[in-house]
Amino acid sequence: MERLGKFAEARAKVLADVERLVATVRRVAATPYSSVEDGIAVLKELRTETSEDLNQIQHEFMIVCAAEWLINQKRCSSDTLWSWNPRQTGSADEPDLRGELNGGIVLSAEITTSTKPQGVIDSRMRQTLEKLSGMAGQRYYFTASATMCQRAGTKITKAGWKIEAVHLPAAARAL
Repeated sequence: MERLGKFAEARAKVLADVERLVATVRRVAATPYSSVEDGIAVLKELRTETSEDLNQIQHEFMIVCAAEWLINQKRCSSDTLWSWNPRQTGSADEPDLRGELNGGIVLSAEITTSTKPQGVIDSRMRQTLEKLSGMAGQRYYFTASATMCQRAGTKITKAGWKIEAVHLPAAARAL
């Protein structure tokens, strides 16, 4: 996990990532084409160049919003030291966001930018919640839609896990 640092710096990192991605989109989209085959080649390049960042940058942003929400809602101390996995690269025992205070873990959170709990997303949610249930500190599952939050709440209640599902509407509007 990496140290999150100050929220303003984390937001600046996300903004720089957005600017880099948008520049890539503009560059690829400016490629001239005159046939269906050439147009499809442009779309293929656009997908190759952007799909991973398109997902990961939104995830980064939601993590920052989650940490800000936790402080603003007084769910943890403003002295909490944050660590994150901005690119969903954490190991099986690491959350997307971790809060530490006085040398101990006080909070573990997972974040999803998915908006519809269907198919693979729904089964992945259960796996993520199960993983989160075994982590230290208060546990939170942040969602980008009310539908995902409601579905997570149902799974949490049914399994008896001590996890709070939270919909972040301000972050979701940006997504």
